[in-house]
Amino acid sequence: MIHMNLIAVAEKSTAGNVSQHLHVTNVADVERQHKKKYLTAALAALVAFVAFSGFLSFKGVPEVLDGVLPDSYLNLIGAKKSATTAPAGPTAAEIAEQENAIAKARAAMPVNAIVGEINPQALFNNKRTEYNSYLPLEKLSFQKTSLAQFLSFLNTAVPDDIGFTQCVYQAPNYYYLRGVAIKASSQHTLMDRLKAVSKSFQSPIASEAATEVAAFGQFSVPQPRLDAVQSFVPASEINSEIKAFKALASSNKVALKGLEKPIVEDFGVYKRYAYNVTSTADFADLLNFFNVFAESPLRIGVPKTDIKFAKKNPQTAMRIEMFVLR
Repeated sequence: MIHMNLIAVAEKSTAGNVSQHLHVTNVADVERQHKKKYLTAALAALVAFVAFSGFLSFKGVPEVLDGVLPDSYLNLIGAKKSATTAPAGPTAAEIAEQENAIAKARAAMPVNAIVGEINPQALFNNKRTEYNSYLPLEKLSFQKTSLAQFLSFLNTAVPDDIGFTQCVYQAPNYYYLRGVAIKASSQHTLMDRLKAVSKSFQSPIASEAATEVAAFGQFSVPQPRLDAVQSFVPASEINSEIKAFKALASSNKVALKGLEKPIVEDFGVYKRYAYNVTSTADFADLLNFFNVFAESPLRIGVPKTDIKFAKKNPQTAMRIEMFVLR
């Protein structure tokens, strides 16, 4: 066929051409040529590297290469970084001087500026509805007034045939009562009255016929005040404030002991002076004193009062506190 004949002719033509132009290659010559090329390229690269390193060492690192080349290489060739590189940090002496200047500026700040720095929202008229959100002076105010309100409630709510062995009131509004009634009906009456003015009221007494009184809970303060204490006590007025508190108690037939040695806690901006005070005044005089004290301008709070009734007179232990400016 014509197609097969063409293939045969092409094969003969190709075989003839190959035999006419075939030659032998020397492998050793080729290898020598390749090695020569590699050595030439390596030498050129080395020369370029040395020249580049010399340039960096003499002129310094250009801005465009800042942070690109490793520090170990730059240190090896003695190259200097670009002038635009960030300067070294301050020395220890400079840092100490800056900290000292900041401390002096802070010491000169007024109290309201420091409070605003710690908690800026405290300087605004934010609505604070629970004890833990109150400012320090507001806590003292709440302590000072809620105690008088609780004791006044007990004075009117407790039936005449109930006697107490212990009465504890602790900030913000926790109370614990223990005593005995002559009649079970009087005990029920007191329990009902306490439930009506309490949150989280509990009593371990379950018997309907029981005359024992035991209860604890949180007193719902009817008229909470947060402005009864309006300022911190300057350090120069500590003794006069304690003297005024003692005189107010004495004028209401309440003698106080334990106002000589305060427990001092430092809070940075102010210090808390706390006193563990005792008294043997009867309940009527004690109640009258706390009512007068709640309306006084004294800058003192009473976070805890523990009244234990003995055979003749009650024994009262109380903790009083005031906040003193540094």
